[in-house]
Amino acid sequence: MKKIVFTDLDGTLLDLKSYSYARSREAVEFLQNREIPLVFCSSKARAEQLAYQEALGVHHPFIVENGSAIYIPKGYFKQPIPFNTYHINQFEVIVVGEPVETIREAIANLRENLRLSFLCYCDLPAEEVSMYLGMDLNSARRAMQREFSESILQGSLSQRFFMELDKVGFRSIPGSRFQTIVSKQAHKGRAIELLLKLYEQEWGEVWSYGIGDHVNDYEMFKAVNEPALVQRPNGEWAVLEEPCARLINAIGPEGFSQAVYAMVGPQHRQAV
Repeated sequence: MKKIVFTDLDGTLLDLKSYSYARSREAVEFLQNREIPLVFCSSKARAEQLAYQEALGVHHPFIVENGSAIYIPKGYFKQPIPFNTYHINQFEVIVVGEPVETIREAIANLRENLRLSFLCYCDLPAEEVSMYLGMDLNSARRAMQREFSESILQGSLSQRFFMELDKVGFRSIPGSRFQTIVSKQAHKGRAIELLLKLYEQEWGEVWSYGIGDHVNDYEMFKAVNEPALVQRPNGEWAVLEEPCARLINAIGPEGFSQAVYAMVGPQHRQAV
């Protein structure tokens, strides 16, 4: 039975503060040597995820912006994709959410109507985004290349803002650092389910794993066979809606690595 690993990035495969993958690289290579696909499923944008894929030598589909879209390398699946797709560069794209232009218009209208004061990616130059995110300028520019979401970086939000946001078809997802606004249709679990159908069409029955660190990974955990929750930097685990994941006693990339070895290592029980 083919195995597939889905993973969050910030605070899981990547260190939450430094964005380093040094301590998870060996586990990534472990999966590659066993030809087990590693699928990124993160709030990060396409440009950001591609940079990490290139650095780690990962060449599998990936899910962007909290389940807003799935990017599949052209020719990755031999069977036709039975969902609506469009082509961009070397990818076939399945869109689950809404375009960022629609989201930004809704945010701007609510900010004005409710007389709120906050800043988003699109309000700031890359230099300031770099400061807020604690990353280099090129990484900040990649982070700003949103296609299906917008992040609120600084300012005050009211409960009414979230209520009005819901009325116009959007929701706010608390991330490791900021609130991210996406379409209500965007959903990590829904995107994973669509991608798993493609893997099943290609290979037959598959067994899926999910690794994350945050409450926004709950959707991912519910969609896979075996989920694992790594510790946050304070040594605690995120409190999920219901216990549904194996607790890994390690933080960030070290937790990611332990989860990989525990769940898909050579001593792991084969799923039947």
